[in-house]
Amino acid sequence: MRCTGRRLSCELVAFASLFFVSAIDARAQVRAGLAVGASRQAGGASDLPYLGPPFGGTSIAMLAMVDVPVGSRASIGGEASLSGTISGAQIERVPGGGNTVVSDHHDNVISGVLKLGTPPADRVRAAAVIGGGIAHRDTERNGTFGSNFPPIVSTPVHEALSDWVLALTGGVDLAVGLNNHVAVLAAGRLHQLKDDDRLPDGVVHRGVSSTIFRFGVGAQVRF
Repeated sequence: MRCTGRRLSCELVAFASLFFVSAIDARAQVRAGLAVGASRQAGGASDLPYLGPPFGGTSIAMLAMVDVPVGSRASIGGEASLSGTISGAQIERVPGGGNTVVSDHHDNVISGVLKLGTPPADRVRAAAVIGGGIAHRDTERNGTFGSNFPPIVSTPVHEALSDWVLALTGGVDLAVGLNNHVAVLAAGRLHQLKDDDRLPDGVVHRGVSSTIFRFGVGAQVRF
């Protein structure tokens, strides 16, 4: 198993659009934060001899967020939770033979959130986060196909799986103010994707868990 920090994809465009919708009151103190850390995903279900073994891993992650206070202890906003790639070797049964592949996978999540916590004017601010949105699941498989019957042949194979699914988000933020506008930010998120990594007929789709834990440290700016 190996992990790589491949591109953080173009979901940032949708992420920016979501945030600007939140800026409904120019007088509100908008907070923008960015944290960089790690994403952890366990292996999913095994579906051998059709697909397996499952795989998971740890990759680089980025949490970007904007929120606007709507009360003394509440705020609303949007977030993008992005990650690098995790990889694993798999065997896949296909008509006439089988594929031996390396599967590269990443999930990017865009959420609208509600945060409840300490007053925004406090130097040390903690908040519980809950929300939901959509996740883009992207998997590429590269390897070889081997036939079961003579003549035995081995040919290159490439598969691309791309899906959008609903996602629930929960987590915590902790911000420690350095001055009136800048704070050190620590954030953790748990994403539950609503697909169970299965196709409608119940067959395992990827072998990667639909539960994702991400955390990071960075900075928050108050405008």
